[in-house]
Amino acid sequence: MKGEFADFGIRMDGESQAFIEVKRVGTKIGPKHLRQIQSYCANEGVQWMILTNGSEWQVYHLSDTVPLVNELLFSVDLLGPEGPAAKISKLFYLSREAMKRNQMEELWKAKRATCPQALGELLRSPALIEAMRKELRRRTGYKIEAGEIIRLLDETVLRPDCLQ
Repeated sequence: MKGEFADFGIRMDGESQAFIEVKRVGTKIGPKHLRQIQSYCANEGVQWMILTNGSEWQVYHLSDTVPLVNELLFSVDLLGPEGPAAKISKLFYLSREAMKRNQMEELWKAKRATCPQALGELLRSPALIEAMRKELRRRTGYKIEAGEIIRLLDETVLRPDCLQ
């Protein structure tokens, strides 16, 4: 297919699981190629996009929100410096066995749960801020306000990309 359509689709039990956009070997794959497959996935309600030029494989998750958000799940460069075991463990997620068990979804959930933004949000949650306030008072005798802990976390501990 040309233009706005994916080159290949992966179906399991009659349902589309992912679409694959294939570019020529040597083509540097990037955002414009991803947009091409994104529109097709969005129209078909498919959340997994695979972009490849044969040597590099990128797997993206497409959100079901508006605006659409693409998140890179993993990338494998078959000709890159990474060892064979690491490449194989990533490519396993594209196997029939992994697709049947929905393991890409599980990997994506784990990645989202432990991303810097999620951890930053967790550290700034009222329950943890209150626990830190109490622990600081127990250890040092110093009374500190919750707002001050949040300010200190934001300014001295958390990287800007951890803050939403």
